Amino acid sequence: MKVLKMLLLTAGMMVLATAVLAQACDGINSAPYAGIYSSSAGTLLEGRSSEAWCTPAEQRAGYPGNTEDAMSWDGTMLNSQWHFWGMYIDGNGAVLQTNTVDANGNGFVDYSTNYLGGQFWLWGGHSWGDGTDLTGTVTLLNVGTRITFSGGQVVGLTSNIVIRGVFDDCPNCIINYAILNAERAWDPLAGPMPADYPDWACGTSGELFNLCTITTDIECGPVATEETTWGAIKEMHK
Repeated sequence: MKVLKMLLLTAGMMVLATAVLAQACDGINSAPYAGIYSSSAGTLLEGRSSEAWCTPAEQRAGYPGNTEDAMSWDGTMLNSQWHFWGMYIDGNGAVLQTNTVDANGNGFVDYSTNYLGGQFWLWGGHSWGDGTDLTGTVTLLNVGTRITFSGGQVVGLTSNIVIRGVFDDCPNCIINYAILNAERAWDPLAGPMPADYPDWACGTSGELFNLCTITTDIECGPVATEETTWGAIKEMHK
């Protein structure tokens, strides 16, 4: 009986602590501060990313286990404002959604890729913070990629990216990250690899991307919930 009382007391204290934390992290009086930040408005830096090809026998894009590392880029320095890392492609790999390529090799193909794991970091000196850096766990990463072909040759590759996460010290605060244009900047067939991109998270090769037109939405409160559709994320740009 005494053990049961102690367990109930512990559970009650945990619920109380969670409620107090939720009240403290209201997005208004404490960081992270709720709001919409965007590269188009000048309140968010654009970025660069690497997708490391982590399986020696399968050195190609979209393969399960390939790992993403994305950092802010201010024109001279990486990782000064935000950083997402450790996200790896799930066991399904890149899943084909649409294929319009005709007999002449003209058209496009669309892929959807889901990632698992990951963490994020936000510089505490930005307007979303109070001077202390913010960290959290990535709960979802989806990449929608369109590859355009002309005469059987790849002439373009761009991606839309949705990232969602929960803040470590404020579990009732969430972040929604929408990257409307991730353009491939380099692959192993493109010659010498350029400088100033995130290092490979594993392996020795992969692809590099420029991340443009970014918007992040931070929400806090007892009823804060993650956006559930890509359409809802895009509404932040209107």
